[in-house]
Amino acid sequence: MNTKTKIDCPVCGYPGIEGNTCPNCDTDISLIRSLEELPQSPTSWRTGIAILMLVIGITIGTGGSFFALQTVIYTATVPKPKVYSDPTPPKITPMVAKPAPLLATYTVKSGDTLSSIAGKICSKPTDWQLIVAANPELQKRENQLDIDQVLKIPSSCHKKSSIN
Repeated sequence: MNTKTKIDCPVCGYPGIEGNTCPNCDTDISLIRSLEELPQSPTSWRTGIAILMLVIGITIGTGGSFFALQTVIYTATVPKPKVYSDPTPPKITPMVAKPAPLLATYTVKSGDTLSSIAGKICSKPTDWQLIVAANPELQKRENQLDIDQVLKIPSSCHKKSSIN
């Protein structure tokens, strides 16, 4: 290019500079000049392609979700039950409720722990877990027994001595 673009100085505002330095403030404006003299490229086709790609993407996403995620409705084929008529009705025997196993009880005294109670009543002190299983209110508070609290002693706990 033989003709140079006239540029205004961005520092002091001096108009119509044709060289690479401002005659008023000695600012180097060669970078601004090189950017101004770049050839202008049309960008309209880029916008069109971007819009086309957006439409294609939306179409693929919509179509994929429609076909891939479409639920299939199944109809269950249930055979009709056959009704058998028997002239004699079935005999109904009443259920006799079994009595619940009797649980022994123990009243907590001062200084008692679950291990000491299990040692007195059960075969070994490690059977305290059987007592906790029979007393769900002891869960998460095995180390906090109340005096005069009545504990149920399960029948699975082997007795060594008499229970209070």
